[in-house]
Amino acid sequence: MLTGQQLGKYEIRSKIGEGGMGEVYSAHDAELGRSVAIKLLPTEFTTDDDRKARFRQEARVVSALNHPNIITIYEIGEDDNGSFLATEFVEGRTLREVIKKGSMTLPRILRIAEQTANALVAAHAADIVHRDIKPENIMVRHDSIVKVLDFGLAKPNEQIIISGDTESNRTVPGTIMGSARYMSPEQARGQDVDGRTDIWSLGVVLYEMLTGTVPFDGETTTDTLAAVIYKEPEPLWHILPNAPPELQRIIRKSLQKDREERYQDVKDFALDLKELLYEIEHANSGSRSAHTTSSPNFSENPTIIHRTISGDHSTVRSVIVTSYQSAQASRKRPRFAMLALPVLAILLLVLGGYAFYSWSTAERPLAAAAFVRPQISRINTDGRVLLPAISPDGKYVAYVSGEFGRRSLVVRQIATDSLVTVVPPTNLNLQSITFSPTGDYIYYCQTSTDFSINTLYQVPTLGGTPKKLIEDVDSPVTFSPDGKQFAFVRHRSEPNEDVIFVADTATLAIEPLISNRETPYNFFAFRLAWSPDGKMLLAGAGKRQSGFVANTDVVEISIDEKKVRPLNQREFFDIKNVVWFADGSGFVFSGRESQNGPNQIWRAAYPSGETEQITNDFNDYLELSVSADGRNIVTVKGDTVSSVWRYSPASKKNTQLTNDSRNLEGLLGLVQRRDGKLIFTRNQGKEADLWIADGEGKNASALLAEPGFSVGPVTTPDGRYVVFNLQKDKSSGIWRTDADGKNAVRLTDLDADHLDMNPQVTPDGKAVIFQRKSAEDERCVLMKVPVTGGPAEPFYSAENLSILQPRISPDGKHLAYSVYDVRNFQKKLMIATLDGDRFGRIERELEYNLINQFTWSPDSKTLTVLTNRGSSQNIWRQPIDGSAPTQITDFDSGKILNFAWAADGKDLLIARGNTNNDLILIKDTERPGDSSTIAASRSGRKPTFIERLTSVFTDAR
Repeated sequence: MLTGQQLGKYEIRSKIGEGGMGEVYSAHDAELGRSVAIKLLPTEFTTDDDRKARFRQEARVVSALNHPNIITIYEIGEDDNGSFLATEFVEGRTLREVIKKGSMTLPRILRIAEQTANALVAAHAADIVHRDIKPENIMVRHDSIVKVLDFGLAKPNEQIIISGDTESNRTVPGTIMGSARYMSPEQARGQDVDGRTDIWSLGVVLYEMLTGTVPFDGETTTDTLAAVIYKEPEPLWHILPNAPPELQRIIRKSLQKDREERYQDVKDFALDLKELLYEIEHANSGSRSAHTTSSPNFSENPTIIHRTISGDHSTVRSVIVTSYQSAQASRKRPRFAMLALPVLAILLLVLGGYAFYSWSTAERPLAAAAFVRPQISRINTDGRVLLPAISPDGKYVAYVSGEFGRRSLVVRQIATDSLVTVVPPTNLNLQSITFSPTGDYIYYCQTSTDFSINTLYQVPTLGGTPKKLIEDVDSPVTFSPDGKQFAFVRHRSEPNEDVIFVADTATLAIEPLISNRETPYNFFAFRLAWSPDGKMLLAGAGKRQSGFVANTDVVEISIDEKKVRPLNQREFFDIKNVVWFADGSGFVFSGRESQNGPNQIWRAAYPSGETEQITNDFNDYLELSVSADGRNIVTVKGDTVSSVWRYSPASKKNTQLTNDSRNLEGLLGLVQRRDGKLIFTRNQGKEADLWIADGEGKNASALLAEPGFSVGPVTTPDGRYVVFNLQKDKSSGIWRTDADGKNAVRLTDLDADHLDMNPQVTPDGKAVIFQRKSAEDERCVLMKVPVTGGPAEPFYSAENLSILQPRISPDGKHLAYSVYDVRNFQKKLMIATLDGDRFGRIERELEYNLINQFTWSPDSKTLTVLTNRGSSQNIWRQPIDGSAPTQITDFDSGKILNFAWAADGKDLLIARGNTNNDLILIKDTERPGDSSTIAASRSGRKPTFIERLTSVFTDAR
């Protein structure tokens, strides 16, 4: 014992633990006046110079991590007592002690697991694998901060001693400790390990926190290892029947024995835990808007997990936790009151049941009962999901997966997460996915190489040879109730119209049903829905104002009479997908209420059109599909995280300037002033503001916070003004503000008949060129307005062409812009000369099909363009003489959301980010009346009063 002795500059106070890495003491650092923990290292670290050197090197790396969830290493030293490690002293308990105490809430469990995962994210980024994650190596401070201990101290290719005693963890000289219950299968087999081993171990710890027992155990160490390698864990729902489906999926994915099927990156594990924690806290916070009647149900409240655990962790009982105060109050009630309560309860049960009997015996329409208490879970986490469709039986989901240029059509079995690729990766667009009514086939569209036409194909659900059906199909198909027909939308460029066609499923003969020109609407939206009675089609139908979508309605189209009637009672800016409930009582759709608002999922009653939200957050739910019983929705939730970077084409150095954020910094505008200040957009909920920071991205603050979306900032050459586009209240105008964000003035009027956007300041700083779209014209034209204010005047227009994205060269001699043919949707990139502040002549036409964004290079001789070449996005330099482009950036991952040249013309400012499109399952929980009607429906009889009575109070409970 070293108590009271001096170890270097540390005074040893008491022994506080012992483990595979040696004895641990509390000590006092006399120089800095702080408490530390001293760990005396085992003999093998002090007698082998090579191992000692490697240990020191790795400990240095760990100490450099400086992560709030990783214990801080202060010093590695030696004296007569041997080698030691001085670390931060953590006041708290090990997770083992926390688990033994029991009664942890689900949010607390998830916070501990998430913080542990975040620590692993930082370590893995430094190429450090822990290899011994277990409750003894996780400390929980009194303020609930988690600290992970012993990072990097176990080496990958050493012999491992396996301890079945997870509380003592004693070791043997010449080996490195490991714990059998928390080992991954590859670790137990003695194979090389990587970060996925830590993912497995954390999954075991999470399972133990939830259930009170480890998923793999045996009477001997050998038995435990065999269980780890060969045995499947008891499913979480066997022990905790009401555990959220997303939690069950997280556990299942972290404990895949094949590490290729496990989480591949601990960051994904951490994000899933964070998302589940958010959804549970959000669901229980009562923060949803007043008009929203549905809220995600995670079955048990914030105090979701409470266990009575025996000493050997073999007994687990899940109960709902009651507050201490309520329990105390109940003990103080008079005895006669306690005796009267059962009698009163029975009377209330009978009277209440009788009062509700008439109501409860009637079958409630799905539109009124569906998704009142939805469960929301993620069933795919690779972030590359598009266009999902769920099979009629709700067992399979088909979707497009992969990066641009390498996308495939896959089918996932929801229960097992098994995948089948039915269309291999292709550089052609795959879209418009629908299951056949029987679920045996998938119908999808594939775009031609020149993007001019979509062709409908059919492929067996579990794989086979695709069969070509019909060309020129511009929407998913929707089947009639008997499956003998299907309908789709076809866009005709001459004249500009959308036509709904009906096809014979067997012969593929098609007939036009109705054109949008026969209705008050300008277009039909993406997905149609055939009514259960076969008499109606539902469609999203849109109207344009100022050439842009102003609002979209859900309309019913009678197939026999071809009459069109709007259904929704509230106004929507955009509606993309509509799906009927099986009983025809209503429908589900996705839409957004404002131009810049998020796409949410709604349910509506038919024929009243009364709507209620199913989702209610700031995420975008981009698509949706509903199973035949109306109980399962699959959708894609889009979540983008971005930051601003500075990239040097000369050195290839890439420097991050702003932190990763969901505020999408720079997405809608990015520019550097002559004084070096950065101006960029920053999304704030349903608005976007202009922010300013120094050249290194520091000291950021709001420059201008006008209500609405302030986007596309540009500066005048003298730096005096910032010109930008402000979009609000269905209007879009050009504005100007002083360099300090003061004195914002409108340069163009907020006329409801036109929208102005994409401002560009002329090199002399006197005028602003911008694009305008008017209500009476499908085209965009270019306009000009003085920087100091005054009337706007025409600058350039072309027949049948929309003129978009004007870009003025730095020397003021050329104008680059894109053109969009309103007749055939073809795009081109044009180069024209400028005569002062007047349009000159068109000089050259360039291909546009790969160019997403473009600007002028500082030399005014080339364009800087963003293109998708292969499977990644990069920035290229395109000479305006049409010669071959050259690549500037060489990114192999992530997305480039926006870019601009720095003020010095040498570096690029790039808004980079990642968009995760996750596959989401929204599952309908028990509906009112469900429990009472099951037995009766099986026998074909009407449910009895007692059955209905039971149902009413089951629902109330």
